[in-house]
Amino acid sequence: MSNEELSVISKNGFRQPSVVGSQQDNHQKRSAVSQKTSLLTADSRQPTADSHLAHRNIPITIVGGGIHGVSIALRLLREMPTAAKQLAIVDRHPQPLTQWRDKTKHQGMTFLRSPAVHHISPDALGIVEYAERHNRTSELAPPYAQPSTQLFWDFCNAALAELTQHQVYYQCEVAKLRWDKGAGPFPFRLISTDKEGFRSRCVILAIGADDCIYVPPAFAQWQRRFPDKVIHASQFSVLAVEETPPAKIVIVGGGLTAGTLAKSLSERGHSVALIARKQLRTEQFDFPPVWLGPKALAEFTSEFLHFRQRYDIIQQNRGEGSITPDIMEALIDTPNIDLYPETCIRNIVSVNRKGQPQHLQVETTHGVIPGVSRVILATGYQFNLHRYGFLKELITQHQIPLVRGLPHLDDDLQLHPIQNLFCSGTIAQLQIGPASGNIAGANLAYERLREKLLLLLST
Repeated sequence: MSNEELSVISKNGFRQPSVVGSQQDNHQKRSAVSQKTSLLTADSRQPTADSHLAHRNIPITIVGGGIHGVSIALRLLREMPTAAKQLAIVDRHPQPLTQWRDKTKHQGMTFLRSPAVHHISPDALGIVEYAERHNRTSELAPPYAQPSTQLFWDFCNAALAELTQHQVYYQCEVAKLRWDKGAGPFPFRLISTDKEGFRSRCVILAIGADDCIYVPPAFAQWQRRFPDKVIHASQFSVLAVEETPPAKIVIVGGGLTAGTLAKSLSERGHSVALIARKQLRTEQFDFPPVWLGPKALAEFTSEFLHFRQRYDIIQQNRGEGSITPDIMEALIDTPNIDLYPETCIRNIVSVNRKGQPQHLQVETTHGVIPGVSRVILATGYQFNLHRYGFLKELITQHQIPLVRGLPHLDDDLQLHPIQNLFCSGTIAQLQIGPASGNIAGANLAYERLREKLLLLLST
């Protein structure tokens, strides 16, 4: 094997994944979506950001305006429309779902991994019916009617009109959350970064792991040395790569984010090397669907299963990432994508050539990749409650028990030992299981929260 160039694993020898449905039909559907010029553009029906919460008493406050926060609010409003006057969603972004929209746009994601039945609305077939009404069923991909990102976003815009009507969304970044036990019916005090405060009877932390990016320890030194060249996937956008001639980009990771970035960059004419520590795995979903059913969840939440054991089960079932069959097929068939499974990076050095931009040389366990313009770390996230500064005082003062950064929750998703502080999203993994951070996890969380929330609103 040459020391100058990394030998590439033959794509003809790489195991072909099985793809359900017509390859030509799938390609046409994806091409139609990729030609849209305004992917995930904000809609005028979305709620207007507001921050007029100072000195108010809010019965239920949802911290987080992402998939989980919005899903819980919509389900609550559907069951009890009068809840609109008692509910507030607070988020640092001016519009709900901003982080989700930006992430899919910056990755170049054209189709969701989740099937059409998983979305923010209480209506299970909402997206399917929306697609039928607007003659867009071609944007529901087989085998499980996965919606295109554009279809999903347009459907979300329509659903978000309900939040606009009730005016429950507020742009407000929470800087501190306090619980004054015994301080009357509104014991929670939320203080914004603008030093404004308001009180709440109940708080739902609908937060994921987006603020907890994971960079493998070995890459920290290279990030410090090349801060503009070695970056985490969450800080990268395929739309920002404008090098001419096309760039050579190394992507580190073996999950769907890595695969999606590689596919998107290759479609824009760039050369991509995808490096993974282990063999690339092909899976339709990122966790076994059995975790959406009552049997697996009943066993998972059994009193005989300690929280540490639950954490281990989650790691076993989510694994180190996998790639959907359609993306894997594209990675194998695209000539300007090279796949390097079971490969580790030993060093990254700078190579400066007179009159040319700085490039990196990536030294791996199998050879060298020269002329690299960027190294993108699609290495995921590791949730840790300590990473959320607004909870720091609360965690310390009330000695909240954690397992690898995840809090102990009771069966109602209440954060022990604080009364009426509930959780949804990745933060609720030790109760909801492997699906907690996914779109489907929002519905599972609401089913646990429902009785408590309705009781709070009726008293």
